[in-house]
Amino acid sequence: MPALYNQILSTTSKEEIVLDKPLPLPKSSKHWIHLTAENEEQLNFLFQKHDIHPLTIEDILNPNSRIKLEIFPGYIFFIFKGFQYEKNQLISKNFNFILTPHQIISIALDYRDSIGNIIENWKTNHKILARGYEFIVHKILDIETDRTLNIAQKIEEKIEHFEEQIFTSSKTLDIANVYNLRAFLLTIKKGMIQNKEVLEDLEKIKNSFFSDDADAFFRDVRDHSIRILELVESNIESISSALEAHVAISTRRTNEIMKILTIMTAVMLPMSLVAGIFGMNFKILPLLEWEFGFQISLLMMGLPGLLMILYFKLKRWY
Repeated sequence: MPALYNQILSTTSKEEIVLDKPLPLPKSSKHWIHLTAENEEQLNFLFQKHDIHPLTIEDILNPNSRIKLEIFPGYIFFIFKGFQYEKNQLISKNFNFILTPHQIISIALDYRDSIGNIIENWKTNHKILARGYEFIVHKILDIETDRTLNIAQKIEEKIEHFEEQIFTSSKTLDIANVYNLRAFLLTIKKGMIQNKEVLEDLEKIKNSFFSDDADAFFRDVRDHSIRILELVESNIESISSALEAHVAISTRRTNEIMKILTIMTAVMLPMSLVAGIFGMNFKILPLLEWEFGFQISLLMMGLPGLLMILYFKLKRWY
């Protein structure tokens, strides 16, 4: 199981957080605190020296909290949604951030590899914090946004494979899986719309929290979010078109089968009629005692069927 990080990181050090002591107040130099939250009691204890609103803690501990940005006295709180695609299942996870003029606090409910990899390679990544803690925020959001883009592209490949199966009359077509992909795309679309709104709100209220140098980087993340939305929208339309094509092709195949069966029924009807007449239990029937009676009865059954086939052919019914 991956390590659950609780760290205080600065440009010169990386320290394990002692969970039986409240978190220190922001220093003059910027630093980053990352917490893996366990429960409300733990967070209330750690934030004793910070004026963190109870609703913020409630939102942090709720994995289904809506993606949003809120301004409180002394800090900004926002939630960003990331996605993972494992074993044909889409998993969404919230990333919680508390921003103060001299400190960033990131909080997760479990291990997040985008954050874990930054912490594990802190000897190299401390340079990111040296530029400003907003660049730590950007790094995490950029990694998660790029991951979501890769997920959307993987789903697009599956949709293309589905389209190929439709037009090659594949018997292994899994419609349930296609509807799952559509549901995944709708989930990503909803999350990315909310992420984009958060990024736009961050740009509006950056003031003392973000430097001007970070603007271009956050705009780049927003542009990637827009690209994902365009890709997702395109894939949803592709699925809808593919399903319509599948229904049309299936209906056409059904109609072809029904047409063949109807023609066969129509051709066999006069044969059944003649066979029924000669099969009646009367002592005296025409041709019954004639040596060529059987051949004549076969002719009487086959000729109407042949004429009907020719008629259907002239009408181009098959």
